[in-house]
Amino acid sequence: MLLVMVLSSVAAMGAQLSPMVTDTGKLSLSVDGLGITGSSGIIQVEKPAGATVKGAYFAAASTGFSSYTIPNGGITLEGTGVTWSTTIVSSIFSRNHWADVTSIIKPVVDAAPAGRVDIDVVESSSGSIDGSILAVIFDDPSQTHDNTIILFFGAQNVAGDTFNLGLSEPINTAEAGFALDMGLGISFGYQPAGQYSRVDVNTVRLTTSAGGQDDGAGANGALITVGGLDDLNTNPVDPFATDGAGPRSDDELYNLIPFVKNGDTTIDVYTQNPSTDDNIFFASLYLGATAAIVGEGIVLGPTDATNMIGTPHTVTATVQDTNGNPIVGKNVTFNITSGPNAGTIATAVTDSDGKAQFIYISNLLGTDTIVASYLNSQDERTYSNEVSKLWVEELEPTVCGNDVLEQNEQCDDGNTNDNDGCSSVCRFEQEEPPVEVPEFTTIGAGIALLGASLAIAMRRKRK
Repeated sequence: MLLVMVLSSVAAMGAQLSPMVTDTGKLSLSVDGLGITGSSGIIQVEKPAGATVKGAYFAAASTGFSSYTIPNGGITLEGTGVTWSTTIVSSIFSRNHWADVTSIIKPVVDAAPAGRVDIDVVESSSGSIDGSILAVIFDDPSQTHDNTIILFFGAQNVAGDTFNLGLSEPINTAEAGFALDMGLGISFGYQPAGQYSRVDVNTVRLTTSAGGQDDGAGANGALITVGGLDDLNTNPVDPFATDGAGPRSDDELYNLIPFVKNGDTTIDVYTQNPSTDDNIFFASLYLGATAAIVGEGIVLGPTDATNMIGTPHTVTATVQDTNGNPIVGKNVTFNITSGPNAGTIATAVTDSDGKAQFIYISNLLGTDTIVASYLNSQDERTYSNEVSKLWVEELEPTVCGNDVLEQNEQCDDGNTNDNDGCSSVCRFEQEEPPVEVPEFTTIGAGIALLGASLAIAMRRKRK
């Protein structure tokens, strides 16, 4: 920020970033930011070939320490006023605003050719608005794996805030399509001026130079940056360097893969703003070939798999509370919603890790779609992501130890050694959960019960 103010009470304020949108499927993401000193400008969307808009979301922040609330219609997109669904006060007394703008953006972008699409933005009181962020989620037929996109909105407390990410299955960095990118949206930060935020991932420093006016200008009313278009997910070379090199010290788009290891099932992200005058109000997470949840919810994995008919397949549901802690003893319902085994329903109870399993066998060829659900803390039924299971007559032969991840391998580290994280049979080396025979509620249960019995027998045989 150019205007410097110090308030002793700021550390006590803030509203932690919370997930506003969580979606899994053949998806891609476009994010762009805009800060302007005049009244109008252009924010952009990157449209993949053949893609259509599934959802579009808009976040904006007023200038720090101004207490200005952007009114409904105070910003227009393509001539249509934006109506806010959520407004919160940040640690620096800005007002952060959130809106679903799918109805405005979808007709424009769907009708446009692939590539960059310009969206007209007009601000009625530009000097009081630091900038805005447009995030667009696409149904993208070019994607070969299910991806998860999570959009966060809020106001990280300048004194420090943490959010936890729960994954549907252990991380496997060798899996085709695996990606783990995070973008941050920050307002009222001016660099170089000793204003920066630090970010730690799994207790390891990622950056100490987040912030600045990358997507705006060096003036109050245009201080905005977000990791997105025209940015690279190359992390800062020196994670402890601050903002001495200016606003491009850090472009706020990060690759989190160096901060995780194979077998991890959670990721912790911590942010802090030592100068107590920057506002982290948006974040995006893109997880390639992975399903995930943040806060209370349920996630199902693996997202896709291939089995021979007559062999058992296991899907695992993970249930967690708002703080990312496992929920124990929760009834989970599994439902095969389509495919050769459609109509099969099973129930199981979460264990001490918040996990519940469904095991079944198919004697029919085709692709099953499976969904899990449970009753959340508000006694509302909450559904997981969809996962798919392809049943085939015969699997192609695989070679464990060739450093190539093949079907039915969890990992392949280029050798057949044990005790190095990936076993001699290309499975993650971690304790296997006990197999529970679930209770079934339809006539399709017979195939699942047979699968559970067979899985137990196979496990005993390995011992």
